[in-house]
Amino acid sequence: MKPARIILLLVALVAGGLAAFLVTRGGGQAPEPQQVTQVIEEAKTQVLVAKLPIGVGERLNQETVEWQDWPEGALRADYVTISAMPDAPADLTGAVARYEFFPGEPIREAKLVSADQGYLSAVLSPGMRGVSVGVSAVSSAGGFIVPNDHVDVVLTTATEVGERSEVILANVRILAIGKRLGEVGASGGQSEENVAAGGTPQPITFDDGAIATIELNPSQAETLINAATRGQLSLTLRSIADFGEDAMAQLPSNNQTVRVFRFGKEQSVMAGSAGQVQLAETGNQSENGSE
Repeated sequence: MKPARIILLLVALVAGGLAAFLVTRGGGQAPEPQQVTQVIEEAKTQVLVAKLPIGVGERLNQETVEWQDWPEGALRADYVTISAMPDAPADLTGAVARYEFFPGEPIREAKLVSADQGYLSAVLSPGMRGVSVGVSAVSSAGGFIVPNDHVDVVLTTATEVGERSEVILANVRILAIGKRLGEVGASGGQSEENVAAGGTPQPITFDDGAIATIELNPSQAETLINAATRGQLSLTLRSIADFGEDAMAQLPSNNQTVRVFRFGKEQSVMAGSAGQVQLAETGNQSENGSE
């Protein structure tokens, strides 16, 4: 074969291969651009949180709280931060918890009170009193009433025509049942081992007798103390939907009634809304209650 034909054949092969390469490359899809995502870590600080369950009335100490990283964008004004209070674990030692703290929950000073007295007086609302009465499981919703529930107090007395029951206090808050002040922590009825392990709250009921401590204003406290000497007291559990209602608005004056005897005749003593005592005599006495 002549050299010229060989060169021509090589040129034809190269041209054909180049044409085929261009055809295959031109029909393919262009490569997609790669997106590079840059992760920017949010600025963090440290806030004081509960390390263990802290129950109502318990005092804080350095073993029950700890510092934890917290995004600055999720901070609230009442959180205890390391920048504002670097010695908070020591400074807040001895403060009393007015509300429960669960593990990992930020400590808020609004839920604490600094007090050198007993823990129960520290959790009482301003102007209120704690009054204790003996109750049984039968007279308190089967023993299922727990601290922070709201109840009505019913007085049952014996009369000539049979027993009579009436509501003397409505929508009042239970501060404590026995030694229990809440659900979590040692004051919530948990064992020390369960508290140390950060255990979850366990429902606890009482089967026999217990002391119920109720949060009352001074007028309500007098009513309850007087009623306790006249008959049997029972607690009726209210729905959580009723907790926010005004307790005083639910109490007409004739609900706070204690029956007494004067000069051999039965009378009803009723505490009015203004704190005045009205006497409504029964039997044949006149309506004006003259003695």
